Amino acid sequence: MNSRERVLSALALKEPDIVPFADWIDEGAKLNLVKSMGEKNLNDAELAKKLNMDALIFFSDHYLAPQFCKKVIDSDGRVHLQDEGFIQTDNDLDKMILPDLAKENYFDEAKRYIEIYGGYDLAICCGLRPGMMNTIYSMGWLNFAMALADNVDLVETIFNRYIDWNCELIEKLQGIGFDFFIAYDDIAYKSGPMFSPQVLRDSFLPGLKRFADMFKIPWVYHSDGDIHMLLEDLLPLGMNGINPCEPPAVNIEEIKATYGDRICIWGNIDLVYTLPHGTTAEVDAEVQTRIKKLAPGGGYILGTANSITDYCKPENIRVMAEAKVKYGRYPIV
Repeated sequence: MNSRERVLSALALKEPDIVPFADWIDEGAKLNLVKSMGEKNLNDAELAKKLNMDALIFFSDHYLAPQFCKKVIDSDGRVHLQDEGFIQTDNDLDKMILPDLAKENYFDEAKRYIEIYGGYDLAICCGLRPGMMNTIYSMGWLNFAMALADNVDLVETIFNRYIDWNCELIEKLQGIGFDFFIAYDDIAYKSGPMFSPQVLRDSFLPGLKRFADMFKIPWVYHSDGDIHMLLEDLLPLGMNGINPCEPPAVNIEEIKATYGDRICIWGNIDLVYTLPHGTTAEVDAEVQTRIKKLAPGGGYILGTANSITDYCKPENIRVMAEAKVKYGRYPIV
């Protein structure tokens, strides 16, 4: 199998030849990894190949729904969202101006990415933001909580505007050549969901169903934190995978045992200790354990507990990549 076939096989809950490895790599981590390899410059696909990765994840602000809130940019250029939403009342809805998808050449960036990387036999994923978290940030946490009791129509209006925009976006993007999508919408803390399952059912699930029904190719749902309480409501949307199964909030073996016949499990290598601070032996052992417990029968993609960040030791990421090949060949023993 090539890498594209490997990823799509896992998303289809089948056994590929080798457990696939896929993750987003942030810019600082890319620089650290390239330097640790003694290279001067590698493009996204070249770096992925050196790391035994099987997919590229394409992100662009053009195709990620914006949040309408105060933002702060730190000295490293990172954008931090502030709990100061601009949509406080119905009168503020005119501030919610989403990008014009009909604009000439709007999809050129996505097309160029496919042109550049489509020949590498890597699965290419496109990142989206459905809008639950965006709705909360655009209102501010306090205003969002109050509106659930006093003006739930405003919550649903904001969210459904995001869904309408994303539905049009998906329709246009999935004809460009991507192999699958990942929908990023963090809705949980390590201690549990940010809102009740009933809020999900009443205010968000109808729109999410419209969003999910647009996909004609595989898609994965991403949320950090413990989403156990929400899974029974989310899985009927028909996503092909969930990511990143963040430890220690999520017991990935329990998720695999309960839902592994319904959905691909992706992620879980620890970002609190193992990848930033652990030894290479500890990384090797954790990857071996995850593969041994989760990969038999298919439906597992190796990855981190969120993404490959610049605080991970480069040598630990490289050992993770090597361990995939060492332990990930089927049949798993």
